[in-house]
Amino acid sequence: MTATKQTNLSAIGMHFDNWQDAVEAAIATNQLMVTGEVRGGQLVQFNDTSGAQLNILAVEPFSTFVGFNSLSQTYAHVEMINDVLALCEIVDPSGAPLKTVTAHLAQGPLLADEPAQPWQQLTVAALADEASTSVDAEDWQHQHPETPLGAVESHGVAVISSGSGAQAPDASATFSGRVMQSTTLRNQLTGQEFHHVVLDSEFPLDVCIPAESLDKLPEKGEILHGAGTLTASILAPTGGCGCGSGGCGCGGHDHGSSAANSGGCGSGCGCGGH
Repeated sequence: MTATKQTNLSAIGMHFDNWQDAVEAAIATNQLMVTGEVRGGQLVQFNDTSGAQLNILAVEPFSTFVGFNSLSQTYAHVEMINDVLALCEIVDPSGAPLKTVTAHLAQGPLLADEPAQPWQQLTVAALADEASTSVDAEDWQHQHPETPLGAVESHGVAVISSGSGAQAPDASATFSGRVMQSTTLRNQLTGQEFHHVVLDSEFPLDVCIPAESLDKLPEKGEILHGAGTLTASILAPTGGCGCGSGGCGCGGHDHGSSAANSGGCGSGCGCGGH
């Protein structure tokens, strides 16, 4: 089975005609949380009960990017490439390198001006643009004889390694792995469904796929292969201005209150929600 190409928003059940509609819908919930202060502005996040996330950088260069509250966890040395894109060297508990990838990091704008952050506890998810399943490893290997099962190949890392300035690195990647668990989730904001799959890959990886893109939910033991955008989140960021974490001088915020009540979106943040 093969999924048709979708946007990152569709992969987490947030299919909108454009990004602005998604931002306005998130703001209308009055549930945006302030993640931190960035250059006099704010980084805010919408968290859907399904695990879908929308991050809004409400200061120049003004960016909106999605994420997912993944189950899988790993360790990584993290270095920001720009406000959103991070270079993540994923390691095992002993420090042995497993894989290096580029991903959109939920806390990226808070760390953009900070040095590399070693030994961060990280979650990683692939928001699938396309995906297919095979019944087992033998069937998958027959179809992909040149590709090792479980490989996660980052386009951004390939661009960086090439040293060429002709292309800019991004968070796109291909992935494969054995399905460890899967479920169909419903995005509370939109009512749209999407599949959430936990893969046994080169490193722990969650994958989100639009529900309508596959004939059925991938089953445990099947092989899932596809391409999409890698997103990541640090479970306990140690750098930047994580408001309320001390040392930033911004006074912190009540993480139980909405951004609208703490000077965030809907109150002059500049994210377009006016």
